[in-house]
Amino acid sequence: MLPTPFTNVGELDPGPYSRLVGKARDAGCRGVVCLGVMGEAPRLSDNERAAILKEVVAQSGDDLSVTVGISSPSHWLAAKRADEAGQAGADAVMVAPPPMAKPNESVLFDYYRTIHEATTLPLVVQDYPTESGVHMTPEFISRLNSELTRARYLKLEDPPTPPKVTRILALTGDDMSIFGGLGGSFLFEELARGATGTMTGFAYPEVLVDIYRRMLAGDREGARSVFNKWIPLIRYENQPGIGLSVRKHIMMRRGLLDSAYIRLPGPSIDQPTEMELDELLESMDLSV
Repeated sequence: MLPTPFTNVGELDPGPYSRLVGKARDAGCRGVVCLGVMGEAPRLSDNERAAILKEVVAQSGDDLSVTVGISSPSHWLAAKRADEAGQAGADAVMVAPPPMAKPNESVLFDYYRTIHEATTLPLVVQDYPTESGVHMTPEFISRLNSELTRARYLKLEDPPTPPKVTRILALTGDDMSIFGGLGGSFLFEELARGATGTMTGFAYPEVLVDIYRRMLAGDREGARSVFNKWIPLIRYENQPGIGLSVRKHIMMRRGLLDSAYIRLPGPSIDQPTEMELDELLESMDLSV
């Protein structure tokens, strides 16, 4: 999950995308995701969205898939963004439910159907009720998967995620691939329950790849050992509200970003939090 790089005064700065995508490639990631929640998509203009998508597709080349967040309060706008993503060379689109004063499954299903009809790209259904305010049941997600042929993927961020992985796979079988999120907080348990992988912006993607590869190879205890080693940073980075700011500060320390700027009203970490982060990174021999 790619953050959106800004300058210290809040202007879009496409330059770091070469480093961010390059790190994903070097880490062994299968693809990248742009214009999601971590990318501060609601705070971007249409021109900025287009510039970001063009740059990410160019940097990803033929070896990394590109998934584009197209979530919108409007059926029409989400469908338009899906079409634009396809024309720009994206490989899939990711869609969270729209905010609704009175959520109901009929309107929600129509939202996803409208997008499905507007593009030939696969759909990644994003289940993130903390952000969207909409809770989707396993039964509803299964209906999307069965009635919309390209709703093949789920980004699951509705904790507790491991039990929901089990419930959804019991309904969909191999027809839906589930990716975790939430900074990798439950990656080990999600993979053990049958998840396909993870879509998240943890500042050390190579760690998540290592855990995934160990599980794929049947080295469950090796995967658990790596996961447990990194839990302190995964936990600290995944703090509600300031998690993105923590993540951007780590990425800046790693040389992947030039600025940790977040557009208001997004919160940035204070000086004591920076000091805590420095201490944590030093304790894990990660200080730069």
